Amino acid sequence: MFVSASVTCFFAPKIDEPKRSGSLGVSFTIDRGVNVRLTDEGLKFNGKDMRIPTAEYILKSLNYYGGVEVKSNLPLGCGFGLSGAIALASALEINKRLGLNMSLLQLADLAHEAEVLNRTGLGDVVTQCYGGFVVRKKASCPSRCTIDRYLWDIELDFLVIGEMRTSEVLEGSLKDVYRIGKRSLREFLRKPSLENLFKVSKDFAVRCGFVDDRIMDAIEAVESTDGFASMIMLGRGVFAYKGEVLKEFKGKYFRSKVSMCSIGFEKP
Repeated sequence: MFVSASVTCFFAPKIDEPKRSGSLGVSFTIDRGVNVRLTDEGLKFNGKDMRIPTAEYILKSLNYYGGVEVKSNLPLGCGFGLSGAIALASALEINKRLGLNMSLLQLADLAHEAEVLNRTGLGDVVTQCYGGFVVRKKASCPSRCTIDRYLWDIELDFLVIGEMRTSEVLEGSLKDVYRIGKRSLREFLRKPSLENLFKVSKDFAVRCGFVDDRIMDAIEAVESTDGFASMIMLGRGVFAYKGEVLKEFKGKYFRSKVSMCSIGFEKP
């Protein structure tokens, strides 16, 4: 089962019990992500034994006494929502294997719960349920969330510099991030365009103090060539429109299309 990566532009986090936890903000899915298949035992990521807390939670919750093998051409911990994607794909596969007849939203709520309890994400599974550019207007689980959706069919450039632990941000002081994120959402909704999305996203990252010198250098390089760029939330990386100049920077560069259909059969 394939589930797309989710890239967050900005967010306003709210932590409560799992179904009432989530985030306001804007994220989008791309045509890269994770392929998940069930195995007899163990958890593997690209052939290596690895502990994946969200997958473990799904296996236990759905009483599947086996394992999960994950393949992806994206790195873990770099802001691509892979923990949520793995949880959702695992739940979908187990539902099919065991004939549980659970709905997509039931499975998505469970994957969202896995994320919240493990502090690996707050809005990725909502975005992965719907695909495209998803505006989360209510901070909650997928079945309770209120969204807007924009089908901007574009290709984006990415530069991955390194990891950033989502748990460290979510376990810190969230009041300022929530206030800045909520303001960012209002600013975007006043003018919901691609250009404004990048402007609001960059301002959010700067106001929250997430941007370091390497990220800012990359963003400014894109802007100097008439492109748009911002920081991936939460990862040390940049996403950009008309950002081929990112090839010149140290890190992993790639291009990817925004995906409107984020769940499906295995992709290469």
